[in-house]
Amino acid sequence: MKILGLYKNSQVFKIALAIAIVVVCYIASMFYSQMEKLDSTVELIANSNETQIELEKLLSIISIYETSLRSYIITKEDSYIENRFLSRGKIEESIKKLKELTANNALRNKDIEQLEKIIDYRFKLFRQTYIIAKSKNSGPIDLNAKLLESSKVTEEMKSFVTEIIFSESRKTKFQNDNHQFELQDSLITAFLLVILSLLILLLSFQKMNVDIDELKKANDALNLLNESYNAAEKTAGFGHWMVNIETKKYTFSDNLFRLMGVEPKAFEPNIENSIPYIHPDDLEYVTKVHLDSLINHQSTSMIFRFLTPSGDIKYIMGVGSFTTNGKGDLIKIGVNYDITNQYKKTLELEESNKELKYINTELEAFNDIVSHDLQEPLRKIQMFISRLEEKELDLISRQGKEYFSKVRVAANRMQTLLIDLVNYSRTIKGDKVFVTTDLNVVLGEILQDLSSNIEEKKAEIQIGKLPTITAIPFQIKQLFINLISNSLKYSKEDTVPEISITSKNITDKEVREYKISNKDEYYKIVVTDNGIGFKQEYAEKIFLLFKRLETDSKYSGTGLGLAICSRIVDNHNGFIQVKGKPNVGAKFYIFIPKGDVI
Repeated sequence: MKILGLYKNSQVFKIALAIAIVVVCYIASMFYSQMEKLDSTVELIANSNETQIELEKLLSIISIYETSLRSYIITKEDSYIENRFLSRGKIEESIKKLKELTANNALRNKDIEQLEKIIDYRFKLFRQTYIIAKSKNSGPIDLNAKLLESSKVTEEMKSFVTEIIFSESRKTKFQNDNHQFELQDSLITAFLLVILSLLILLLSFQKMNVDIDELKKANDALNLLNESYNAAEKTAGFGHWMVNIETKKYTFSDNLFRLMGVEPKAFEPNIENSIPYIHPDDLEYVTKVHLDSLINHQSTSMIFRFLTPSGDIKYIMGVGSFTTNGKGDLIKIGVNYDITNQYKKTLELEESNKELKYINTELEAFNDIVSHDLQEPLRKIQMFISRLEEKELDLISRQGKEYFSKVRVAANRMQTLLIDLVNYSRTIKGDKVFVTTDLNVVLGEILQDLSSNIEEKKAEIQIGKLPTITAIPFQIKQLFINLISNSLKYSKEDTVPEISITSKNITDKEVREYKISNKDEYYKIVVTDNGIGFKQEYAEKIFLLFKRLETDSKYSGTGLGLAICSRIVDNHNGFIQVKGKPNVGAKFYIFIPKGDVI
């Protein structure tokens, strides 16, 4: 009765209502605060997951790059490393994205900067390994030492990245726990608000709908990512597998089954069920290497064959390495790559190499003939021509003198042609040993060598500040000698020849026009003259062997000079372009890779 009396008291009711309103407002503010925490937690989890994905993508690109380089070392097939610049560009994009993702985390951002330094050093080792592999002056000991050093750096990088991923995984787990705890709190609060107010119920219901939509979108994005990765494996012709050392459980990708010639999930993934698909001649070797690696935890790399149920034989490059998962379990991850086409090409190349050795022998014999056997009688002809001019020229008729002059010109032209042929063959056959080369020093020597030609033409030559590059010194010197000589040769009769050699920045237009992946990876050297020039439509032809645009007899030449230039720039993994206008002059653009480009 006393309580009922209090309820009927209007004053008490107002007080109770006021208290109820305060409680509702308090609970509503608490619920709103919890929702904000949930949003923050979801954002942190998404950021961490994206960071892990980018780090795993980096590892994948490095692994594929390393596999390609090792494939090149084995097969000497340039196709393995033709997309190396594109791969480097993808890595830079991932590093940039990682820096953005970790911008608010000073410690993690510092880790990404450290990772970038490791990757730069790894690419430096890639380049050194490539140079050693390509050089004829280096042996297998140097190559094996460099490969061992590269493997150690790769393992250090993988351990470093795995540590970051594991740290991000722990952070994600912690945020997930917080997320679950806050979600439970919000449910309790929502229940209380259902009792106190229908409005709070509607707000809670709306927030839950938003969370469910975001979760569905994230799940759809994850499914799409998995489908994209499977499609990428199928297109690229490789499959991956994984084994947990602790649980002995294997996982095969769909395309790994396809490489064996069966449908995905055709059998339970393990080594016993895979044995029927390994070529009998390779079975003992493959199983021994794999099982030994599970004991000593050493990375593996081998070439073997799959024998499919239809009887097809596929040559496979298999690599594997060890890491730990989010639970701390040691796992081995492997990638099998179908190299059947490359292997067959290798066999074809071996046959072609036999023919090339014969051709090289013939080429060396040709060089000897050109350098000695042909030039010796030619020198005697020139000597006798000189003596006849000194003592017998007055006794020859006028028409005989004209014939005699043509003989002298033809002999000189033949000597020039022989010298150019020897120079061109050297750019093909010569040893390609790259050393640090200061272009300013090289141009200084060239001006001394061509001083008489320059004085004869009264030419003005301007040399800007040029870079120091990694190059083959005698070839680079021959390159600029030919370009300067070409400008002097095709100068206008009534004009003082003006030649400039400068280093300039690559423009965005040139990046698009010449399809340069990264303009910071090249030096651009420009050689400009004010000579007779040419029509731009002939720009590609002037680098062809024995191609001369100017056939006037007053312009001497063999058509080999610019072909030699093109070959030299190609030997340095660069390219050369030219632009010209008739009676205005020509500009030669030389693009040479910097020292850290493979």
